[in-house]
Amino acid sequence: MHGNGDEYQPDSRGEVRSAAQGRASDAARMHVAVAVLLGVSACTGLLFPLVWGPTSNTRGLAAIVGDSFVLAAVAVGLSVVAWGVGLLWSRSAREKLPEAPVRYGPVPGLGPAQTEYVVRKWIGDSAPTATLLHLAEQSVVRLTSVDDGLWQIEGIGTPQRWRQIDPISRVLADALGIRSPGAVFVADGSPTSGYAVREGMRAMSDACRSWSAREELLVVSVRTWIGRAMACLCTVLAALGLLGVLGPTLLGAPFVAFVIGSLGVFAAGTGLRHTPTGRQVWAGAAGFERVLSGRSTTIGSAAVRECFLAAVPYAFAFGVADRWSAQYHRVTGRPAPHPDWYPSPTLYDDEAGLQWAAKPHN
Repeated sequence: MHGNGDEYQPDSRGEVRSAAQGRASDAARMHVAVAVLLGVSACTGLLFPLVWGPTSNTRGLAAIVGDSFVLAAVAVGLSVVAWGVGLLWSRSAREKLPEAPVRYGPVPGLGPAQTEYVVRKWIGDSAPTATLLHLAEQSVVRLTSVDDGLWQIEGIGTPQRWRQIDPISRVLADALGIRSPGAVFVADGSPTSGYAVREGMRAMSDACRSWSAREELLVVSVRTWIGRAMACLCTVLAALGLLGVLGPTLLGAPFVAFVIGSLGVFAAGTGLRHTPTGRQVWAGAAGFERVLSGRSTTIGSAAVRECFLAAVPYAFAFGVADRWSAQYHRVTGRPAPHPDWYPSPTLYDDEAGLQWAAKPHN
């Protein structure tokens, strides 16, 4: 599929750092939960202070700052320090990776989901679609557009052919029940279809974590998890402080400041670190993503039609299919080719075709 001998040779002249960024839904929910909890506590404790201690009748300004302005000044100073410590902890949670060399093809043996996981440390909603496109390109499934918004994915690969497919792609095929010849899955955006895709995506995510640990590509970041534990503890203490349980409600401010400064430890991917082996695989995967996203001025051997089409599923995994097709047109002067295995002109449209039908709808 990629016969060019220099196809995978890195070009270290690139100047753009290719650290992929994204948001995971679990991190977003954590941020919302923290904000709601602190917001409710702050409104109750600062705007409407009721107690200074569980049995006290203290009201008004005294319930907020207490009887000592020295104590209030110390609390404010500690808040500034706590915010700085939390911010430093957040920054230390972000892995510092070198600039990725340019790579004109995927890392051998890695499917779209694995490639995305190595770069981002998580997979996004485009992973199922990218994987199905990859399976179609590998001729183990057949894609059929039955009607507007309704797609049929039929298994056509032999057991021997399936053994050559990466393990994460096989996990999705198993979840959708398309591993055997003649087996069919209908993607129509319905709740039933969406549930199956969502379960398949969850299985893929679990399989990626197991695979990366088994291959010793990623390890748990102890520093990040300690920061998360401290942020959770400070959230509880902040709530107690702002409710006046610990004394004047201002005593909760240092804990609030630390939580705000340390929110970065909950960002997607911060709980993992690449091993030396993992960094080598990351360099290839991130270098390929760099070419797909158009941050490289050349596309090398991917200018060949077959190589370009083989890279399309990976472009979908990273959400840059439109940029990948535009990059091909810019470099070659020809429109992006359309694959025989995709029976619709909507391949590069993110809001139509299989891209919509195979989304993990809630």
